[in-house]
Amino acid sequence: MTSLTSIGIDLGGTTIKGGAVNEGRIVAREETTTPQSEDACIEAIASIARNLASKSTNQRIGLGVPGVINPDGDSVAGTPNLSFLAGKPLASRVSEILGAPVLMGNDASLAALGEAKHGAGNSHPDFLLVTLGTGVGGGLILGNKLHTGPGMAGEIGHLQVGHERICACGAQGCLEAVLGAAPIIENLKECGVTSSSLPEASQLARSGNADAVKAFANAGKYLGEALAQVSLLLDIRVFLFAGGVSAAIDLLAPSALAILEKRAFGRKAQDFLIARSTLGEDAGIFGAAELALQNT
Repeated sequence: MTSLTSIGIDLGGTTIKGGAVNEGRIVAREETTTPQSEDACIEAIASIARNLASKSTNQRIGLGVPGVINPDGDSVAGTPNLSFLAGKPLASRVSEILGAPVLMGNDASLAALGEAKHGAGNSHPDFLLVTLGTGVGGGLILGNKLHTGPGMAGEIGHLQVGHERICACGAQGCLEAVLGAAPIIENLKECGVTSSSLPEASQLARSGNADAVKAFANAGKYLGEALAQVSLLLDIRVFLFAGGVSAAIDLLAPSALAILEKRAFGRKAQDFLIARSTLGEDAGIFGAAELALQNT
């Protein structure tokens, strides 16, 4: 390994994943279930970073967190799926445990950064990276640069897409309330698909099961509504998807593209690219590691 090895940690609502990244490769990995209390979660993050640091020659640490990052760079203003962390010092507490600096960013924004640097986004100067997992996040790359605004740019999961469900954030009609992992499983059951896992349901749809096809098509329509809003505002035409639910993007894309063509006037479906990111579930690790490198 070289001195440019950095550590990227991706904090999710279900899983904490980390990797030691060197020259565009993950050379060591660590993963654990996300604890559902502040102290336990912070200790779990620190433990992963400590284990990875023991396998590298450098302790440059980046941390991706779901939610809006406060200007202090140390806490999140709101994180619906990890509400016990809202407003709490996070980066500084992990840093104190490790005795090393920890730099923090929004998880989806960092996933976009990772994809722009090492993945499919490398050939697109403008794109939206959508993370589909426990929740729905987004990161914007404009002119080959990560765009976060004051800290909230790219939050596609909380665009309103015309349904009655209440989101974990407390608002009604958010994309996340129908396109997160749990809502999709719920929608599948409502359509008569008894499978309890997304991979099984996806296989049913790919095999032609009419109920499963319908369920994914319905979810894809909501996705299309959100993508159309982004396209109309920013003329984004490339949408890449990361996270566990992104494995089903082929099932969501047809109805999403149909809505895009209908709502983003002057555009045809073929003008848009909807694809799974090259880095997949590792995008957040790469992005967090890149953040660490860019700020040392």
